Amino acid sequence: MATVTTVGALMLTSGCGQGDSGSTTAKDILLNMGGRIAVLKSIDAEPEIVAERPEGTERLDVYRLADDHQLADGRIAGVQDGSLVTISPHTPERTRLLGPAAAWFPSADNGRAWAVTEEPAATACVGQKLPPSVKGRFTVTEHTTSGSPSRRAFLLPCGVEPIAETSHGLVAHRTTEDAEGTGNGKVARTDIVLLDSKAQSVARVVAQNATVLGAAGSRVVWHQEACQSGSCVKVYVGDDKKSKDAPNCDDGDAVGRGEIDGSGRWYATLVRSGDTYRVAVLDLEAGECQDIANYPSTASHAIDLEGALSATWSQSTLLLLDTESGALTSFDAATGKQEQRKGALDVSKGAQVWGARHE
Repeated sequence: MATVTTVGALMLTSGCGQGDSGSTTAKDILLNMGGRIAVLKSIDAEPEIVAERPEGTERLDVYRLADDHQLADGRIAGVQDGSLVTISPHTPERTRLLGPAAAWFPSADNGRAWAVTEEPAATACVGQKLPPSVKGRFTVTEHTTSGSPSRRAFLLPCGVEPIAETSHGLVAHRTTEDAEGTGNGKVARTDIVLLDSKAQSVARVVAQNATVLGAAGSRVVWHQEACQSGSCVKVYVGDDKKSKDAPNCDDGDAVGRGEIDGSGRWYATLVRSGDTYRVAVLDLEAGECQDIANYPSTASHAIDLEGALSATWSQSTLLLLDTESGALTSFDAATGKQEQRKGALDVSKGAQVWGARHE
């Protein structure tokens, strides 16, 4: 059974209900308003506070999740205080602790979660000659969202960092050497690889000198590090065992790290045209690009979607919150329906959009 403990004001319990699934009609948008949990009954509704800021945490956000995503069963998952947790959108004041994690990623079916933990390379990789940028050795442990005992755990080889799971296996960065970084620092040069069923050896090299931007379903969205102009974002399709350019956008080329939906079909990203940046959704199956919106925070500096823009997929619906201006957008990639909140949300103490309930 899952461990029961208390983190801030969130009660960690085994009694969370399952989220609705099978519908693309998002309702009751769930947000972390910088230390208070709020629900919007509709995109233009006033925030209904369902969990107040705990006493003594006026300057802290005890609810904040790192790398939050909404899974297929509706639960929101993320890392909080060094642990992987899940939250039911129907009882957001309660959360379940799954296990220790420095990072995590969803399973290929978007129904389970992999927790990533790390041991220092100095003790875990004694006697091995590795690039200096390799600082740790990673273990991945699979968890069910209900908190049942994990089914699988793999200790990966030194120099191999797990990034995602696709229907064709675990995706990892394999450090091959160190390259010159800014200043006197060294940065890792990595290949993107698919691991075998036991995560002990490389089954296929997806790309050399490249980094993963997102992966789900059978697809891996990646960036070619040697690319200096034009479209540098590629899409590897595991069923075809080959990569192709990401879909073209009228507003420019896809840049930065984006957000891929659980099925691996849609990828939200920034696109650049000269000095202008906009948000777009790439349909990786149809090879199309749909422009979404221009956000104030993209006008002053180039950012990834995981920067000043808080983005999450709730089934086929992209929820996008500008944490600088308070603008909120809902876009259903399956239907093309888009809604923008008329008034800005108060994001002065920070904010995250976590997901939504579904009919």
